[in-house]
Amino acid sequence: MNNQKPHVISFSSPEELSFDKHPLDLVHRNRSQAFPDLIRYQRRFYLAFRTAPSHFPSTKAHLQIFTSDSGEKWSSEYVLDHIHDVRDPHFLEFQNELYLFFMSHTHGFRHHGPESISYLKRTATGWTEPTELPVRKSGIWDIKTSNGRVYMSTYSRNGEGEHKPLRQFRFLASSDMEHWETVITSPITRKTLGSYETSEATFAFDPQGKIVGTIRSLIYPNLNFAFHIDQPNEWQITVDRFKCDGPRLFSHDGEYYLAARRSLFYGLRSEPYRLFPGLRNMVNIARYSFSRKRTALYHFDKEKLQITHIADLPSHGDTGYSAVAHLEANRFLLVYYSSDIHSGKDITWARGQVGETKLYLTVLTFR
Repeated sequence: MNNQKPHVISFSSPEELSFDKHPLDLVHRNRSQAFPDLIRYQRRFYLAFRTAPSHFPSTKAHLQIFTSDSGEKWSSEYVLDHIHDVRDPHFLEFQNELYLFFMSHTHGFRHHGPESISYLKRTATGWTEPTELPVRKSGIWDIKTSNGRVYMSTYSRNGEGEHKPLRQFRFLASSDMEHWETVITSPITRKTLGSYETSEATFAFDPQGKIVGTIRSLIYPNLNFAFHIDQPNEWQITVDRFKCDGPRLFSHDGEYYLAARRSLFYGLRSEPYRLFPGLRNMVNIARYSFSRKRTALYHFDKEKLQITHIADLPSHGDTGYSAVAHLEANRFLLVYYSSDIHSGKDITWARGQVGETKLYLTVLTFR
């Protein structure tokens, strides 16, 4: 049993990221800077994020890649245009090569969802054209390596014989980046856990050979899980009291931490109303959409499978999705997005999605 206590974490005052020679018009196409990812590769930092007119799906969305030697000044390296909306970039270092995975998204206002998963590879002459994976109607959230294989958590509404396919997440794996297979399918569906529909799942490999992590539910609190990689059908699952959107799990000195979006209220309830069961979901969606949000840091107890809130970062409106990379010793860079933190306002998530969002950088120090 791990008897360590969480570290004390401090963070520097967040600074808005400044970019040299930004390739896109800030007013027309870059009002929303969001969904960042960050990696340190060959002693340089690489940052990817989505730019678009707003949070909502748009064919004007782009993925941009910037690089920096210290995390202070960022230079443009690549801009990806696409026929669909693009979002959720995720870097991966595999066999000493750097990749960037991303999801394309349908762009209907009412009916939108994951369309495909692709990746770029960085070469001596630049970034390659996208290579699409042989999976459809699926989204990616986390990707890591273990024992020479790449593991990716995905979520999908694909189903067989269902009037309304149920959202479910699974793990894909590959040893060569060409051949992908489903190696683990989660037991979590609406059939097994009531109204739960899962999406973003972040995970880590612990030294004992387990995969531990947490899964965002669309309108209910998170589901935390653990299972041994050699026993993929024996899951331990707990329902948390926190709803952590866009969760990013990372570790330091044997402890696990989470960066995610937090809602400033409790009470997303899962039991249906007696006479109108679907009304509970509608109430939860309304409460969630019109509540205020923060980007928050949490401790993740991998033994108890329990999340504990540590602190909120300066943030409001549309905010939450974060990227973390090791800087040195006990210091980490964290990049997140938010509505303007210097505006003097504290707007709701719904209002923030149609406004401007910016990227901010802070240094986390573990003591």
